[in-house]
Amino acid sequence: MIIYDYSMCPEKINHVSRKDKYYHMNKRSSFLQVLIYYGIAILLSLLFRVPRFNPEWYLHLQSYPYGWIMFSLLRASGPLAGGIISILIFRNRYERTITLTGFSARVSALFFGAPVLLISIFGIAGTGAENPHWYGFLSGLTLIVYCLFEETGWRGFLQDALRGIPNPFRFMIIGILWYLWHLNLLSPELYSVKFGLLVHLPSCILGSWIIGHLADKYKSIMVAAAAHCIFNIFFDLHTDMKAKVMIVAGMLLIWIVSSRLLDKTLPIPIKRDN
Repeated sequence: MIIYDYSMCPEKINHVSRKDKYYHMNKRSSFLQVLIYYGIAILLSLLFRVPRFNPEWYLHLQSYPYGWIMFSLLRASGPLAGGIISILIFRNRYERTITLTGFSARVSALFFGAPVLLISIFGIAGTGAENPHWYGFLSGLTLIVYCLFEETGWRGFLQDALRGIPNPFRFMIIGILWYLWHLNLLSPELYSVKFGLLVHLPSCILGSWIIGHLADKYKSIMVAAAAHCIFNIFFDLHTDMKAKVMIVAGMLLIWIVSSRLLDKTLPIPIKRDN
């Protein structure tokens, strides 16, 4: 039997396992949870991710100063709303292990803040007379909050809801659902189907495996959002590839160093005989 020793962890831990019944949910209950979460995520995202369904007020957001921030964040509102609603509805039907800050608020803050700091330092060219470092700060903050919105659903709810499924298959299911949620297949005039199937789909499956393991280790949505941010930097950040590589390298360096220094705040698994 494996139990966790929390004596080495100065943070307040609220992740002690509940009853084993959560790991023996019937398939119908688990399917219902996924269906409700995914239905909310898809229906809300149709308004903001598929051009033909975009409300007029949404399209006009970009004409306002800094309206692009809200324009971007609304594209991730589906998983955010689906995750929060599902967590509230099913809070007594599954064991929630992944929370906002997880085992350590300090580790989560360092992971979460690294991309904002580095994108601010490198700077991003704006559309007007904005200081590139200020515009970089806004871009980095928008990017990480966008990822936090998404991860509230994918890792904050769905990964725990599907915990009864073995990891390789669980991460693959989440990756496929994540890819389909982007709804790119509904806009073939804007997105290449071939690129989606050959690049985007494998990226989502690989991302689910990497982010999923980090979420299981740190139990933190913020850490998951930071890992998710790596993919979005390469796909969405408006800067050259050299800067993207240097930003991500800096993020990894900060994370590795901070993890080595602060991993002692995590509970230590200890194997003991029954």
